[in-house]
Amino acid sequence: MNVLRHAGRALRREFLAGDLLTVFAALVLGVAVMTAVGTLVNRVTLALTSSAAEMLGGDLGLGGREDVPQAFADEARARGLASTRMVSFPSVLFHGDESQMANIKAVSAGYPLRGELRVSRASGGAGEVAGTPAAGEAYADPRLMQALGLQVGDALEFGAGTLTVTRVLQAEPDTSGELMQLSPPLLVNRVDVDRAGLLGPGSRASYRMMFAGNTDAIADFRGWLQPRAKGLRIVGIADAQRGVRGAFDLAGRFLSLAALLAVLLAGVATALAANRFALRRIDQVAVLRCLGARQRDILSAMALQLVLLAVPACLVGIGLGMVAQAGLVQALGGLIPGRLPLPQATPALSGAGIGLVLLLGFGLPPLLRLRKVPPMRVLNRSFATLPPSSLLVYAAALAATVALTVQATGDVRLAAWVLGGLAALALLAGAAGAALLWLLRGLQPRLRGRWKLGLAALTRRRGLAVMQLVGLSLSLCALLLLSVIGPGLLAQWRDRLPSDTPNYFLMNIQPEQRQPVLAALGALGVDSPGIEPFSTGRLLAVNDKPPQRQAREDNSNDDDDANRPVNFSWRHDFPPANTLLSGTYWAPGSTAPEASIEQGWAERYGMTLGDTVTLQMGEQERRFTVTSIRKADWDSFRVNFFLLLNEGAVGDAPYNLITAFHLPREQAPALAGLTREYPNISLLDIDSILQRVREVVDRVTQAVQLVMGFSLLAGVLVLLAALQATAGERRYDSAVLRTLGATRTQLRGAVLVEFGALGLLSSLLAVGTAALLGSVVARQVFELQLSPPWGPLLVGGALGVALSTLAGWWGTRRILHTPPALALREA
Repeated sequence: MNVLRHAGRALRREFLAGDLLTVFAALVLGVAVMTAVGTLVNRVTLALTSSAAEMLGGDLGLGGREDVPQAFADEARARGLASTRMVSFPSVLFHGDESQMANIKAVSAGYPLRGELRVSRASGGAGEVAGTPAAGEAYADPRLMQALGLQVGDALEFGAGTLTVTRVLQAEPDTSGELMQLSPPLLVNRVDVDRAGLLGPGSRASYRMMFAGNTDAIADFRGWLQPRAKGLRIVGIADAQRGVRGAFDLAGRFLSLAALLAVLLAGVATALAANRFALRRIDQVAVLRCLGARQRDILSAMALQLVLLAVPACLVGIGLGMVAQAGLVQALGGLIPGRLPLPQATPALSGAGIGLVLLLGFGLPPLLRLRKVPPMRVLNRSFATLPPSSLLVYAAALAATVALTVQATGDVRLAAWVLGGLAALALLAGAAGAALLWLLRGLQPRLRGRWKLGLAALTRRRGLAVMQLVGLSLSLCALLLLSVIGPGLLAQWRDRLPSDTPNYFLMNIQPEQRQPVLAALGALGVDSPGIEPFSTGRLLAVNDKPPQRQAREDNSNDDDDANRPVNFSWRHDFPPANTLLSGTYWAPGSTAPEASIEQGWAERYGMTLGDTVTLQMGEQERRFTVTSIRKADWDSFRVNFFLLLNEGAVGDAPYNLITAFHLPREQAPALAGLTREYPNISLLDIDSILQRVREVVDRVTQAVQLVMGFSLLAGVLVLLAALQATAGERRYDSAVLRTLGATRTQLRGAVLVEFGALGLLSSLLAVGTAALLGSVVARQVFELQLSPPWGPLLVGGALGVALSTLAGWWGTRRILHTPPALALREA
């Protein structure tokens, strides 16, 4: 027996048969979705890594509240690394009668080490690459120039002297990781800051020294810095990527959810179709055994058919996946870096590897049963049971598929929750199916007509019935997760930014300006703007000991937290956009020295209820006891604080006021009059940031819908494979019953009962699992609170029952119109 020739001929002859076509389609979908998502993740990761140095302004940096010692620059120079210094601090600038709070950034020679500083010679002019401003010159942000009425060439009061604005800032390489910059920047030479005497004791300055060089030298230098950078924060590439990664990681979770379900469904469809493929080859194997073919050659020929099928399936899947990832890049648009590297081969190979694992892992076990087909099968219809080794192959295939999928998507937690939930559903469906069939065996003698025939068909093929139930439950649950839970999560993400989300902040409002500012905002149509105290002090102690952070994401040695300013506020009532997690919030009118801390701040310093914090507030030191821990909704864009104090215990601490409010964009120009009347007030416009966040949501929705299309197709394949699993047996049974006198109406009713029962039970299991799993995944992975949408879920379950019943009716149409003798021969 020529194994290769036999496999090739059989594949050409039987490719268009339902089983092999289903296997082929399942493989194409599985490979395509993993190639698409894996390639996108890989390209964006490479782009972020390669551009991180430009976003940071260097390859490595040291930051702190004190100037970085010169010894570090000397060591860097000895190692062949370039270095430059930067310092930034807030300061009020004056030009004529106008004033404006600005963020001063003073840089030394060599800035920037990485990336480009782009400026123009006039507002709205063409950009050009520039270096460090010369002494006596400054580069100003357009917002600063507009607020102060500056033009290029004008003099600007700076400390005790003046600077000449010679360029307009367009882009700085080391500000891309900042979502919001509260004040417009002014770039100056470090020499001018030192001359102006603006960096005296108590100044709120942030110092940084940046280094650049080859990768190995930077890695060695970082190791040298680690034990020596006492009181300094090491700044690396990960810090520059964080802002961009945040948006992409959230998008990646949605994409991974759809990809996980698509791969799982493709595996289930492959297993069901391969099982049917094996069952339909039983007689063929028995005949070959009678003709003297060896078991090894028969099994090799069958397996080779699947391998020959896998090669074009993987190629088509990779091609389709590359087209899909190009569509994902277009859908995500500005959410990802503009210059992506060319796709690498690794994601495509991983996708092909998943396809082969799906095929061999889920398709090979049914073929192992063919080794035990006896030659007497030609006469007595006998067949071997599933060997234990097949179960081990299934388990290994599932583990390998999960491992490759997690490697491609990079989201272990999401994979654990989703695959764990669906595995629990499969076990529950198997147990429920076995229990139901046991009950039906006792009820069957009491039934009559179509009910008796339909339920008898289920109990007679218990193994296949349970397999159908598991396949239907998994596919319906996955489809409900994709079509109901997925859009629900995206909608809730979108609803976190309602139309009245605050889009403007007013800062540095003086206490005596409270009522005039509120009246001015009311005249503009702002509805009940909240205005809150805002104070800055020092965190001196936690439980009477110097504050120490519990964990360092950057592994730095910056433990001088007592030297860090801390922003806080106070109030009587519980703040909006917050959730009380533990403890008791103080009662209105209380004067006890109590504090409420945000969950992130509590984790940062390892604080719990009953701990104490000591603050420097102006010239005073105050001690407060932590009585509540809350979680702030930072995405609400309301005024939130890590530390809140009881207003009755604050006393005469120095403060100013801050407010956040919503104002339609067309009314925004009216705010200029308010800032002119009160020049000390800083206006922060975040309307463009909100528009950007909404754009991210919309683009992620488009990308997820594209990937969900693959998953939905895989779910349909599972449904078809599950419903066709017993097609041959039903055809044979129907022929026998028609020979014995059963009418077409009776047979059609029996099939409707059989598939209606399967569909009803699988829909009940799928709806319950989708509701529970969706809520858990929303909370644990996406950090959203999703109430199960029971209406759409029940509608989806009803459609599942209808689809199952319809498939049963459609599958019997041809059988019922086929003569019994012909049906028996075909069966």
